[in-house]
Amino acid sequence: MKNILVPIDFSESSKSAALYAVALAEAINSKLTFFHVFHIPMITTEAAVVMPNYEDLEESSKTAMHHFVSELNIKLPVEQLVSPGFLIDELKTVIGERKIDLVVMGINGAGKLAEILIGSNTTIAIHNLDCPVLVIPDKAIYKPIKNIAFACDFLKIQNSLAINYIKNVARTLNSNIHIINIVNPEEKPSSEKAISGINLETIFENINHTLFFPESDDITFAINQFVDQHSIDLLIMIPRKQTFLSSLFHKSNTKKMAFHTHVPLLTIHE
Repeated sequence: MKNILVPIDFSESSKSAALYAVALAEAINSKLTFFHVFHIPMITTEAAVVMPNYEDLEESSKTAMHHFVSELNIKLPVEQLVSPGFLIDELKTVIGERKIDLVVMGINGAGKLAEILIGSNTTIAIHNLDCPVLVIPDKAIYKPIKNIAFACDFLKIQNSLAINYIKNVARTLNSNIHIINIVNPEEKPSSEKAISGINLETIFENINHTLFFPESDDITFAINQFVDQHSIDLLIMIPRKQTFLSSLFHKSNTKKMAFHTHVPLLTIHE
């Protein structure tokens, strides 16, 4: 994780993400870039379409960025970028040009977690950026990441770029990985599952790890409970279509809540 990118919209949630990213960058000696995307609105009147002055918008964004960074009182040198356009499109461009290894984004507090993750920039980034995305809950404070929970379906895990990334994260942070597969109590043991467990042991053989099989018919509850019981500092998932990761953010699960808001979520595509 040599290059970390933090999208900034000057909100409190992006401030939390920025502070977390600064502490993480200092801990692992990474380069840090703050990035703000501004839109050029078109104002339609009866007479004509009025275009705001581009230079004024750019200068205003740069001033806001400078003020934002100054308020953080950080010692780590950071690069500040502003660009017109649409957030996800511009993120893809910057990620490619600057060889970004990690995008750090913020979300708001517990009461709005599911609401925000449905159709928000954060969710769009998770599903549309090839780069890993680290989601930082509001007011989360960085602390050394000693315990990582990797929630996955054992049957679908194979050696891949995503798995290599997870192993590199564990090595870099000197962390323990808790690999968890939520098992339905009515599910019967199978040879396929046993073979998958052996395969996982082989994949992570040089990493300090433990396999867990919590039984529950409520995935959100089981993950929350595991996070609490094992003092998890970081939760990792591989987002796939039609998997339990997407179901966690379904509106029907709003009251249950997918994750404790103090635990950052790292999503990595295969």
